[in-house]
Amino acid sequence: MEKLITKIETEYPGFAHKTIDYSSYKTLKNNLLNQSHAANNEACRRILKQYTDFFKDPHLWVGTNGTPFSAPGNTEIQSLEIDLPDFKNKINQTKDEYEGIWTNENYVFGVKKTGSIEHTGFIIDSKYPQWKSKNIKFKLLPNGTFEYALLDGTIKRGDYRLLDKSILYLEDVSVTLVKQTPKPVLNKLQIEEKIRALNGFYFKSVTPKTALLKLPSMEQKYLATIDSLIENNKSLLENSENLIIDLRGNPGGTTDSYQKLLPYISGKIIRNTGAEFLATQTYIDQLEKYKKTLDQNTDTKGLDAKIKVLKEHLGNFVNFNKDGDLPYYDEKVEVASKSPKHIIILANKMTGSSAEYFLFIAKQSKKVKIFGKPSYGALDYGNAFLTDLDCGYQVFLPTYRALRLPDYPIDNIGIQPDIYLENTVKDWVTFAVDYLEN
Repeated sequence: MEKLITKIETEYPGFAHKTIDYSSYKTLKNNLLNQSHAANNEACRRILKQYTDFFKDPHLWVGTNGTPFSAPGNTEIQSLEIDLPDFKNKINQTKDEYEGIWTNENYVFGVKKTGSIEHTGFIIDSKYPQWKSKNIKFKLLPNGTFEYALLDGTIKRGDYRLLDKSILYLEDVSVTLVKQTPKPVLNKLQIEEKIRALNGFYFKSVTPKTALLKLPSMEQKYLATIDSLIENNKSLLENSENLIIDLRGNPGGTTDSYQKLLPYISGKIIRNTGAEFLATQTYIDQLEKYKKTLDQNTDTKGLDAKIKVLKEHLGNFVNFNKDGDLPYYDEKVEVASKSPKHIIILANKMTGSSAEYFLFIAKQSKKVKIFGKPSYGALDYGNAFLTDLDCGYQVFLPTYRALRLPDYPIDNIGIQPDIYLENTVKDWVTFAVDYLEN
């Protein structure tokens, strides 16, 4: 706990801003330190998490094996009073499109209408011993939202979609269920194709005028996939009158992932938010570690210069803007000679980090509109790295703060859409196509 506190107080770029009410912070810190003296392993995790949660920064967390600690689970898992053999015998006769038996790789669910307008999803079979038969796993509410219990019992809420009365998609937890009974409308191959469309990368024509690019992630490991997708569909990109870019569920990754798209969506200049980096030994060590992974023929002059400046300004903020200490920098773009006239980007609450920055700069283009819901809200403090603590624990810690703060915060708020899509819009792509063409 003491190591974590020291690291946050000296290395977290948002510490000063997040502790303006210092008395509240000091009270929490002292209380948690006192609790830590007699804490067992389970309590230790809870205390560390409670400390990092104070800062309300999606890019700051403590965990292990690259995964943040979860909130304490709901120990009182409820069960549905139901006669399972009777349910299985009668379910084939239901006319309700949600009722039935549904499966994914981890569970067999029963879904039953409970009350007049709500549906309850319960366990029939589970690969996890903590989830027993008849335990209630989720509820589908009539307004298009769900409540879903994660493995540890934590309740998550979000939006759900029913696709062709065969696939139930709980969007904000990325859970996909396939209907088994009654017999689904789609066949096995059609279901597999729909699931790939939900979770995969693709670029295709949806009408003679409109193309659709689906990017479920911008992580470094998918960089080659994204570049190839754009390069191999260059003709489609250049000759489509309209383009829809689907970023729903995209957690971000690297800004390198969308560079090949910029000539087709932006104007000649992009105005980028500036940032200042907190010069710490941890950040220097991360950069030097990264340098060792590069090919020996890679030019590292820019990286070496950055490390040198950080070493000279340990403990202080550094702005690497080549134009001086301005809070922004202009990026020149060589605009493509042929590109779509109108572009819609679909985003939801699970569109985060680098995917959000893509929204931020795309909105500057006169031909781009954002459709959907406010994005995740994780863009004020970034370029985060995992750093080891004691006991095998890790802290995920940002290295910069955006220079648009405090005037224009995005964390826990999100990038706002130009056109908000409420839950009555079941097919966002169809809605976008209709908007573009009609």
